Amino acid sequence: MRPQFLYEKNLKGVANSVKRKQEQYRKIVRHLYYNGAASIAEIVKAVKMSQPLVASLVDDLMGYGMLLDNGVGESIGGRRPNLFCINSEYQYVIGVDINLHTLNLAVFDLSNKQIFREETKYFDLENSDEYLNSLIEKIESMISQLGIPREKYLAVGISIPGLVDAKQGLSHTHLSATEKGLAHFLGDRLGMNVLLDNDARTMALGEKAFGKAIDKENVLCLNLSNGIGLGMILNGELHSGKNGFAGEFGHILIDPEGKLCYCGKIGCLETLTSGKILVKNISEAVDKGQPTLLASYKKENRKIDLRAVVEAILQGDQFAIDQLNQMCEYLGKGLVTLIHLLNPEMVIIGGKIAHAGKFVIDPVTMSMNKYAMSRISSETELVCSDLLDDSALMGTMANVMRSVLSLD
Repeated sequence: MRPQFLYEKNLKGVANSVKRKQEQYRKIVRHLYYNGAASIAEIVKAVKMSQPLVASLVDDLMGYGMLLDNGVGESIGGRRPNLFCINSEYQYVIGVDINLHTLNLAVFDLSNKQIFREETKYFDLENSDEYLNSLIEKIESMISQLGIPREKYLAVGISIPGLVDAKQGLSHTHLSATEKGLAHFLGDRLGMNVLLDNDARTMALGEKAFGKAIDKENVLCLNLSNGIGLGMILNGELHSGKNGFAGEFGHILIDPEGKLCYCGKIGCLETLTSGKILVKNISEAVDKGQPTLLASYKKENRKIDLRAVVEAILQGDQFAIDQLNQMCEYLGKGLVTLIHLLNPEMVIIGGKIAHAGKFVIDPVTMSMNKYAMSRISSETELVCSDLLDDSALMGTMANVMRSVLSLD
């Protein structure tokens, strides 16, 4: 069920009339959300409705509290026009970014501002009732802490790794044991609309709405953390495929004689290049006495994780850098296939490995230059995300607003 603004829930009348009024209101709110404050004349031009009708609808929305008077704008001949904007405190969106080992929660107002953010480390993702109950407790605790009435929350947006059917609200890889599907289960428990999608696609939505993919039409977004995810913006729209499974880049065949992947196939890219593999290779080398800054972890009986590896790379640890370079050789080789097929204008690297910055960009670029047709690869810009750990979290907000403001 598509989330609705509070005013939409209170519209009365014949069904067709209510639907038409909803669509008219939504066009105005959509324009103001994506473009900022505007005058009646500017709204008329954008939504292609008559001036008297737009003026009446804006008055209605101000009466509901959805819109606010935003002062006066610049004159284009004659009186300076009044400007109208969305009331950022009218409703709020909860963002939930579920990772394999951490949980990120946030609350956004309608100006996309984070009014709350919390990261819980060592919140290991398990397909169990205990995990689901802990997740719900975390969300409920946040709601209680903020003191915002529950009805003021527009929806909950959730990002989760693995195979996800966003239309049906189903997670097939993690938390898949719920009878009605994860989105319905959480919606029932929280008493809110819940929108669910894969973490890489949610990252792509975040980059398109708030990051380096703004104003871009064809962008590949790589989520490089413990695994490898791919979100694709093609012709300006998120590409999900038939069942929402598009983007399983980590499971393309790279080495036919390689290792068994957890997906059950042999030689997947993810068996050669991922945060999990990087940590595994470095940890095994440390156990064998390899000189590296990370050797101190063994002495102090601490577990080497991806954050520690990235920090060592940024400090110039040559062994960790060499291991990343080897991984990036395979990553670049895999990216070349995508670039040859899709001809994107930009590839954005996000996730925890993106914190390594030039240490990941430079070797991937070298590998791409080695294997790609230069005429195609030269047109593709490779960058690290500016949103970093917030890209999927921001994407949950973008996903909710995309749904509620859809004109379909």
